[in-house]
Order: sequence, then C-alpha cells, then structure tokens
Amino acid sequence: MTQSFLGFLGKISFARIVVLGFAVAIGIGSLILFLTEGGSLRYVDALFLSASALCVTGLSPVPVSDLSHGTHWVLLVLIQLGGLGIISVTVVIGFLVKQGLSRNTKFHKFVTTVIDQEDSGKNDLDGSHILRILRAVVSISFFLEALGALVFYFKFPIGVEGFGSRVFLCVFTSISAFNNAGFSLLSDASFLKESPASLYLVSILVILGGIGFPVIILMEKWLLTLLYQFTNKVEVAAETVLLHLIVKGKLGKLAEKWLEKPAELSYRLLNRIEDYNVHLYGESNLVQTKIILSGTAFLLTFGTLGIFFYEYNNFGTLQTMDFWDKVANSFFLSVCSRTAGFSTIDLGQMMDPSIVLITMLMFIGGGPQGTAGGIKLTTFALLFAYIRNVIKPANNVTVFGGTISKNSLAIAIRVYFLGTIMLAGLFLILVSIDPEKHGLQRSFFELISAFSTVGYSLGLTSELHDIEKLGYTCIMLGGRVGIFTMLIAFTGHSGVPKIGEEDNDIKIQLG
Repeated sequence: MTQSFLGFLGKISFARIVVLGFAVAIGIGSLILFLTEGGSLRYVDALFLSASALCVTGLSPVPVSDLSHGTHWVLLVLIQLGGLGIISVTVVIGFLVKQGLSRNTKFHKFVTTVIDQEDSGKNDLDGSHILRILRAVVSISFFLEALGALVFYFKFPIGVEGFGSRVFLCVFTSISAFNNAGFSLLSDASFLKESPASLYLVSILVILGGIGFPVIILMEKWLLTLLYQFTNKVEVAAETVLLHLIVKGKLGKLAEKWLEKPAELSYRLLNRIEDYNVHLYGESNLVQTKIILSGTAFLLTFGTLGIFFYEYNNFGTLQTMDFWDKVANSFFLSVCSRTAGFSTIDLGQMMDPSIVLITMLMFIGGGPQGTAGGIKLTTFALLFAYIRNVIKPANNVTVFGGTISKNSLAIAIRVYFLGTIMLAGLFLILVSIDPEKHGLQRSFFELISAFSTVGYSLGLTSELHDIEKLGYTCIMLGGRVGIFTMLIAFTGHSGVPKIGEEDNDIKIQLG
C-alpha cells in the first residue's frame, strides 16, 4: 500500500504535489480547529480559519481574541507550518528553475535530476546542498522568531496582554509577523500605534519573512563570515599556545585536542562559506537578490510617503498622532500592505487614494522565496523591464546588466495576465452571488487581500455567507501556491513553449 502510494506521488508533477499537500493540510487543520473549539466554531469558519493560517493570510470570520487558548496554540502551529512549508517549497522550486526544470516536472524526475547524482550525472546542486539550505532556512527562522519574541517582551507597551500571558502574546506576534500571517491575539495591532519602536521591530520581522530566501541565506553567510573572522583570531592564538607548550614539553593529549578545535571549526566555516559562494551566488541569484532588495526599498518608500501624505490630516487615522508616530504608522502600513496584514488603524476610515495604494501594494507582494503573496516583486520587475524595452527597443531585456531568459519573461507576462483575468472572473462571480450587496470597493479589496494572502479587510470578512467563505478559502489556496503552479496542477503543462534553441540567459523565479 505504502509503495503504491509513493509510486503514485512519483508519477505526478511537483505542482500537483504542492497543491495537494496544502489542500490536505487545510482539511486536517480545519478538523483540529473545529474540535478544539468544542463545536462553538462552525466548521465552515474552521475551514476558512485553517486556510487563512496555513496560507499565512490573516483573514478571520470570527474575532481571534474570542477563541480559546488551545485554539490559539493550534493557529500558532498552523502559521509556523504554513510559513516553513511555503519557504521550503519555494526553495525547491528555485532549484528547479536553476536546473532548467519546471513545476510540471514529474516528482521522480525532480528527485533523480536534482538530488540523485548517481542517476543523473553531474549536478550543480545535490541533495546535501538542498537539505543544508533548508536546515539553514529553518534554523534562522526559529532564531529570528525567538529573538523577535524576546525583544517584544521588553518593548511592547505594558499591560496590552490583558489577562493573558505576555510571553505567549510576544511569541505569537513574532511568529505571525515573520511568517507574514497578520494574525493578532488582540484582533488587531492598534495597541502598537503609539509605540514606534514596537512598530519598527514588527516591520523588520515582516520584511525579513516576506523578502524571501536569498536574504535569509545572505544573513547566514554574513553571520558565518563574522564567526569565521573571530574563529580565525582564536585559531592564531591557539596555535601560539600550542607551539609554546611543545617547546616547553608540557603539551598533553587533552590540551592538544582542545587547541586544535579552533582550526577545525575555522576550516568547516570556510568550506561552508565557499560552498555558498560557488552554488548560491551565481549571476542568476545575484540579479534576483538585487531585484528583491531594490524593489522592496522602492515600494516601502513609495507606500510610506503615499499613506503619510494622504492620511496626514485624516481625523479617523493619523491626524491625532504626533509627527514621528505618523511616520512609524505609515511605514508599518506600507510594510504590511505587501505581505502581513497587521493594521494599527481602522482601514475603513482611510481615504480612497490610500485604499487604492494599499490594493496596488497587495497585488505586487514580496519576494518569490518567502512568505509574501501577490504576483511577486520579480514578476513586477520583469514586466517593468519589458515595458521599458518596448518603449526603448533593444535586442534583449536586461536587469542590472544581466540578460533575462526569454522563458522567464514569458512566464512573467503569463502570471500577470492570468492573475488579472482570474481576479476579474472571481470578482464577477463574487458580486453575482452576493445577496447583501457588500459594495464593490469592499468586495474587490477583500478579493485582492485573499488572493495576495495579505489579510487586510474593510470589515467584510465577518459578513461573508458560507458559500462566499468557501470561495475565499479556494482563493487563498490559489494565491498561496501561485497562479502558475495552479495552472500546471490543473492542465499538466505550463503553457509556455520553449523559446529558441537555447535559453541560457538568467532565469528568475516568478509567481
């Protein structure tokens, strides 16, 4: 039975395994949530909440603060599993892209081509590299979440936890922020609006989680380099002591063993750093990292300035705050609009231009190898580069001096048009089945938020009917695994023919 099941998995595409895995996880999570609430939570709400947690969206049909402490723990686990699962899947897809494969590659071919060197010949990356990078992602994720929780404990305003545990509030917020889930035990993040330090700290965690895998690995490489430099100095000092003891004839086996440890550690660190340099920082990785970093900086600046000026004199949002609180809250909303969904103010009180701006940021999203949603920064950047090439024609589309693969461009264009067409169709369906006429603005905003797995709402989520909740559950799943992955899962192919005899230019991960 087990062998036949594994054989079945080996014959289906990687894309279908991803979609199936998330769907099954959502189903299991919904049952656990339903049981932990002892029947007080309707199953359709449990299903919606499970999808929102595992897809790290943050939308909830019921106030999270009204749920039991046991349910909060379940949500915490689902958010963590969802975030790590997304990062792991996108890391593997990144390797598929670099190896010239795709998401419609059969799973057994992926295993033999990327992991099994004996069956596939020479590879740039083997299983040990993939597992090591996944371990690095997991370990750094846990480290940042733990560090965030510790800092929150000392920086969060006193008394905001009410009768609950301050430790659990800080841990929950840290995990929710890093995984870009946007869930808050207090239903929203308004308790932070007059604490700029807390807002910036939460924003940093959100950015690190949403910016993606390249920056996480950059962080590990940076930490390893610092540790190597320190260990190198210790190694020199240990060798000096070792020579001194040899000359004096006082070198014992135990002393020799411990004095050789710095040299061994230094050697291992150097090998690991060189391994990253060889395998992870080729032209493709460098260009993608530059796109994500520069794109993030631009969108954060654009969003912060836009929200700040539109809402500066709005009594319902920023007007009553002092200048630096206005800056902090504008920055926080700009950060969370692209990824997390935390909000310190009532979005329903915001000016229409601000709502349009937030909708744009939600649609773009963050990095493709992180927990952010949307069409992804890389897709947006390649579309922008392509339009620039149309206005000012050139033989090739280039970004940061690198020539972009024609297939990467073709996928970027398809992701954008598939996304807009799908959203238009879903919007039509949702407003057609809406018996209460929620309003076009609120319905469209909620749709983009669910598709981009952001979690912002203009108060519509609690008003949804059961059929709408099921629809939004599917939208969150589709937005989480990606339009392109969904297309391949349902059709069995990507719809992108091979362009040209060779396509050895820079391949960028999209969607």
